Amino acid sequence: MDIWLAFAAALAAATTLIHVVLGGREIATPLLAAERLHPVPKFTLYYCWHLVTIVLAALALAFGLVATGLGSRDLAIFATGGAALFCLWGLGMIGLFRLRIAHFPQWALFAAIAISGVIGLWQ
Repeated sequence: MDIWLAFAAALAAATTLIHVVLGGREIATPLLAAERLHPVPKFTLYYCWHLVTIVLAALALAFGLVATGLGSRDLAIFATGGAALFCLWGLGMIGLFRLRIAHFPQWALFAAIAISGVIGLWQ
């Protein structure tokens, strides 16, 4: 078992749980309660919320499969690249829109996943 890829899988699984539990309470629930938001953007955003949940779970599964020898190294490369891009986009949004970094900590979770993936791939 590759410990670093297993760690990336655990971080991705934890991120999925954070997204579902905390993010569901702080983001998805208020989104659905927004009465002044037109149904098309409202439910498009809600749909995207669930797409993110699926992608996060898929990252955890991908790293877990490769860590246990059941998946191709290419799968870990793809998952690591995805996590790195999510991190960079989070930081880019913070800079581009002058957002408070404390309000958007997702980049740090993706950075930890990507770094663990890179270390696991370089071993």
